[in-house]
Amino acid sequence: MARRKSDQEDYGVSYIVSACNIEQQRQSQRQHQASLYTPGVATCSRRQIHGTHVTLSIDSVIVEEPLQIRLLYVDQHGQEQDRVYLVTMRTPGDDYNLVTGLLLAEGVIKTARDISGFNEQLDHDEISSNEIHVSLAPGVIVDWSLISRDTTSFSSCGVCGKSSIKSLELRGIPALDTREHWLPGNIIPSLTEKLRQSQSMFAATGGVHGCGLFDAKGELLLSCEDVGRHNALDKLTGQMARVPERYQHGSVILLSGRISFELVQKVLVAGISVLVAAGAPSNLAINMAKRFNLTLIGFTHSGGFNIYHGAFRLNLTKQ
Repeated sequence: MARRKSDQEDYGVSYIVSACNIEQQRQSQRQHQASLYTPGVATCSRRQIHGTHVTLSIDSVIVEEPLQIRLLYVDQHGQEQDRVYLVTMRTPGDDYNLVTGLLLAEGVIKTARDISGFNEQLDHDEISSNEIHVSLAPGVIVDWSLISRDTTSFSSCGVCGKSSIKSLELRGIPALDTREHWLPGNIIPSLTEKLRQSQSMFAATGGVHGCGLFDAKGELLLSCEDVGRHNALDKLTGQMARVPERYQHGSVILLSGRISFELVQKVLVAGISVLVAAGAPSNLAINMAKRFNLTLIGFTHSGGFNIYHGAFRLNLTKQ
């Protein structure tokens, strides 16, 4: 009887393990099928190790590819110019929004209308998925010396802060909303979960940054994802600039990671007065927020959040 009981228990354990393996295989297949219909997601084989147990399956991973950006414009002497602006690593998709947001943040253009077209001078066979030609509108002059100065200064933290703040002051960024107590503080902790629910690439891979645009009631208006956190925000602000009437009620931007001064700069250029993040801000991000009176919130989670500047915009008494 003891032998039979032992056999039955072994069988029960084996059945459970087998069922778990089958479920893992089914989950892997579901992820594989989902990735086939999710732009920016690829599949690869993997070995999952649990102690001495090895399981073979298919994994979904985020796509990372280079994008070369070329600027086509007429210089101050009336000469047509075609020059590479930069090469950036990104997740393919939303490239027009990415480029628009990037050029706005860097001060190459002032509005989305400064771009007259994308890939207009190329035949269909000449268009590469990893190259984009940006035609600038007549009268838009590219100051390459300014671009080179800013790019060089970013290599030194002390210099980059002074250079970036001075650059924003000279550019005349949009004036931020200075009304008091218009944003209910009780909606802040719920924003991260709302963003997470909209992130299809994160759900498939777990390896992508995200950001979202919310209105004053905490409703998600737009979300973007990318392997690079800067790119995700550029995609967001680029789409906001290209279709401003659709996102005119956007007032809060949420980041899925930490807050660097470059991200604060991009939010300021977009004219948004409240920046929230799941992670921590750097000291330079806080200094820039104070300089331009941006409401800066970090470490937001289900239990609360930290305010580093601009608490006057929040209504912390409303439940």
